[in-house]
Amino acid sequence: MFSRISLLFIILILTSCSLFKSQNIQDKKIEELVSYFKGVGEGKGRLGINRQQYLFSFDALLKENNDWMLAANIPLHGEEVLVLRNLKKKNVDDSEKDGLAIRIEQGIIDYLKSQKQSPELAELFLLELRGIMRLVLHKKLQLKIFCTQQECRMGDAIYQVEATSKQLSLKKSLSDDFEIEFTAMNLTDSIFHRSNIFLHSKIKSNPTPTLISLELFWK
Repeated sequence: MFSRISLLFIILILTSCSLFKSQNIQDKKIEELVSYFKGVGEGKGRLGINRQQYLFSFDALLKENNDWMLAANIPLHGEEVLVLRNLKKKNVDDSEKDGLAIRIEQGIIDYLKSQKQSPELAELFLLELRGIMRLVLHKKLQLKIFCTQQECRMGDAIYQVEATSKQLSLKKSLSDDFEIEFTAMNLTDSIFHRSNIFLHSKIKSNPTPTLISLELFWK
């Protein structure tokens, strides 16, 4: 049975999607499409962690010091914040994690422990999440990226590109078993109105093929 919160979330998403008609992504070059990514604004979101789901409204902003902040208001939990500090830099000393980052990291660690695997993937995912957001916000951060129809490069990071008529997907391998994927959907008015970030297992027989999903529906 759906909770009232889940039903409301579905109604909001279906209503918002009915307000626009998505453009055909395959009509455009990848280097043009990546300029339509959205990383600042507000909307509704859904976080999935090892089969648990959290629905929330959010505000995302890029501060003057290049900190990116996602403030998520999760029913029954209150506001939790994810901060990626100084995205101008590839790496920073980010030992102090915020509430949403801790929730994501702990969810990954709990799963890996249950599978008797190393917990290092949790830290790696947060690092790669930072890389994804640097790519998404590259124009605001004045970072250079180079994209073809097959791949996008930013520094030494290489993302494999897949484009269908309605979805642009960028993938990067994290290990022999897992990959991170960013998808952009619902392209209208030079903006992708939906952004998804997934931590996938490459093993199809894995009982938990998607360990982390962060879906953002932008207004």
